Amino acid sequence: MRILKKLNSFANLGLRASTLVFRFLLTFYIVKYLGYEAAGIYGLTLGAVGIMPALIGWGLNYFVARDAVGVPVVTAAAKIKTRLVVTTISLTLATLLAIGLAFATGYPLTAIYILIIALVWLETYALDLHVPMIAMEMALQANILVFIRSALWVPVIVGLGVWLPELRSLEAVFASWILSYVVVFAVLYWLIRKWPLGEIAKAPFEGEWIRGRLKKSWFIYFSDLGLVGLVYADRYIVSFMLGLTLTGVYTFYWSLTNALQTLMTTAVVQLALPVLFKAYNAGSASDWKRIMKNQFVKVAALSVVLGAGVFVASEILIHFLDMKDVTEYRSIFIMLLLAAVIRSCSDLLNVGLTSMKKDNHYATINLLGVILSVAMAFAMIEIFGFAGTGIAALSTAILVAIARAIFLFKFSKTIGVAA
Repeated sequence: MRILKKLNSFANLGLRASTLVFRFLLTFYIVKYLGYEAAGIYGLTLGAVGIMPALIGWGLNYFVARDAVGVPVVTAAAKIKTRLVVTTISLTLATLLAIGLAFATGYPLTAIYILIIALVWLETYALDLHVPMIAMEMALQANILVFIRSALWVPVIVGLGVWLPELRSLEAVFASWILSYVVVFAVLYWLIRKWPLGEIAKAPFEGEWIRGRLKKSWFIYFSDLGLVGLVYADRYIVSFMLGLTLTGVYTFYWSLTNALQTLMTTAVVQLALPVLFKAYNAGSASDWKRIMKNQFVKVAALSVVLGAGVFVASEILIHFLDMKDVTEYRSIFIMLLLAAVIRSCSDLLNVGLTSMKKDNHYATINLLGVILSVAMAFAMIEIFGFAGTGIAALSTAILVAIARAIFLFKFSKTIGVAA
């Protein structure tokens, strides 16, 4: 059993590492062939795709994940289905509002905006499925789907774009991303084909469960906004203060460093959630602390090694593709890499707080974190210019990690008592 778990862990890491490699490829392709302004638009799109699931998520995925741990498939799937109904209603209203505002202000809805709206819908559904799949200990299956929608299509459009200049556009990139979901939904059906799908389809909408969770989720909702704000808010500040071209440069380096954090979160950090929950629910302080210590050492070691690998690989590709202009900002890249390593460790501390059901503290730190991130970004960019983006990211990551560590250490002493 232990060998199987290790193989599963390596498989998850392999899938995420492959995703990292292909995202690397896409980032370099966009900058090399489409230019920095296109990279800036791509970065702002990633921000919209990342922010929307939290904005219309109402904090429910936090509870869906918790309620899907250790329960029968039908019970978990019924809650997931109910959650997806809420998502569909929320996305519909948000889309109608966006289209209405565009028409009211005379803003043209060109093809690229239609593609972005489609991506927002698909990525929101994908996240709503990914989170409970992790909680149901289907991490490998979840990461297969992430690989398909995030990476499998990349070499196809990059190859076509290099070969056919007429396909060198963001519209072609976004269309390829959307088409990957045909494969995603086919594979998802195959993965759950043995579930009692008929029984799940007949399960009623769990209105009482949703209402009960919504009463408790408002703080988690703002916390989720804080989490995505920590990741995506800075690019909009860069765009506002420094313009689209430097936003493209920032997006280039951010994409490389964020791929590291995403890899660590989905392949390592999230896998710790079910085992930490079980240890806490069992009231075993020693087991919880042992698991947390082991996971922290693993995350810290892997993130440092991968960070070094990202830096070396990027330097080689920049030289090979003759992109010497971006080396002017190497110091910012290093600071963003260090921030990503620290945030990976900090994400595990956040999981620790979640496992101890410290919802208010979890949410408060996230909210204060995004306020700190925005304030630091404005201040550092104003003082240091573009270099301030790296200083702000690294400073914010350190301060947020320290806050999470302090509370985690404090509450870990009460696990036996709480049990």
